[in-house]
Amino acid sequence: MRHAISPRKLVLSLLFIGTITAIAFTGVAIVAGRQWRIQPTFRVRADFASISGLNLGDRVRVQGIDAGVVDAIEPPPAPGGLVTLWMRIDESLRPLVRADAKAMIVSQGVVGARVVEIRPGLPDAPELPDSMRIAAEQTPEIADLMNQATVTLKRVDAVAVAAERGLGEINSIATSIREGKGSLGRLVQDEEAYRKLLALSDRGSRTLNDLEENLAALKRTWPLSRYFDERAFYDRERVLFKPGADRESKTLHPDALFEPGRSVLTPGGRALLDEIGTWFKRAKTGKTEVVIAAFTDDRRDPELAQLMTQEQADSVRRYLVARYAIDTVGWFGTRKVAAVGFGNQAPRISAEGNASPAASQGRRVEIILFTPRT
Repeated sequence: MRHAISPRKLVLSLLFIGTITAIAFTGVAIVAGRQWRIQPTFRVRADFASISGLNLGDRVRVQGIDAGVVDAIEPPPAPGGLVTLWMRIDESLRPLVRADAKAMIVSQGVVGARVVEIRPGLPDAPELPDSMRIAAEQTPEIADLMNQATVTLKRVDAVAVAAERGLGEINSIATSIREGKGSLGRLVQDEEAYRKLLALSDRGSRTLNDLEENLAALKRTWPLSRYFDERAFYDRERVLFKPGADRESKTLHPDALFEPGRSVLTPGGRALLDEIGTWFKRAKTGKTEVVIAAFTDDRRDPELAQLMTQEQADSVRRYLVARYAIDTVGWFGTRKVAAVGFGNQAPRISAEGNASPAASQGRRVEIILFTPRT
């Protein structure tokens, strides 16, 4: 005997089947949407040395936006080669992926899942065609960072151990000195040796002072004084200090006197010294002393600066002596003519103001006349 299905049960059965079918289709659509299978997409690829922790279907983000999935993974053709990742990305985000975009594999959080992060290129860069390669940046692995940190900590520990050992040695030396051990310790503890050392230092200082005074006396003793005058051996700190004399001077620039970087007079330089010779004849004569002082502002090598200015001063002295006889007074008298190179050391200014007033003017040659007051 056959049973007929009531219309009410038939309608309910159809509704149930329709609901199940709709739920199934919705789930399939959601899964397909999550895998970017139903919406328009485009594909790009990137080559990595390692894709540790990344799998098919893992997420792809563009500027932090959930944009696609890892669509395929191609292993390297040979050991040590690059792994090719194919990525499917939402078509609506194509304007963000330029030809100069870069891809990197990062973690979501400290220990989260691995994702591919794409950094968009510059706005003026061309758009990336479909299936084209973008550059890949290899991010450091946490294990690598931990290994580097371990190595660094070991180095810090080694430095700390060495510093502690060094401090211990210093303390040991200091203790030995305090206890009078060793040569230095005996010297520190021996009061008599300390007094002898001070006495020896005092005698050495007095000997040097006596030597300086004897050399100064030799410079003023005839006939040795002529030798020192010829060689221009003067005390550079005192040659410009004449508190009992009137001072007249002319200042010239080395560039107008000498060839560049030399002490050779140029024709123009000789003409300027001819004017100095004419001025010298009109200036006070008699017991006048002449000082030719050369200066430079070159700070690179003090010794070379001293040598250069000394030769420049000597060159001016030779020209004025040979052409205008500025070293003679009358028929038989002689005049002191000093040529002194100061290098890059400016002379001290005396309280009376008799040192060069142009001491801060840099490179120059001064011809100075000192006339004693009667």
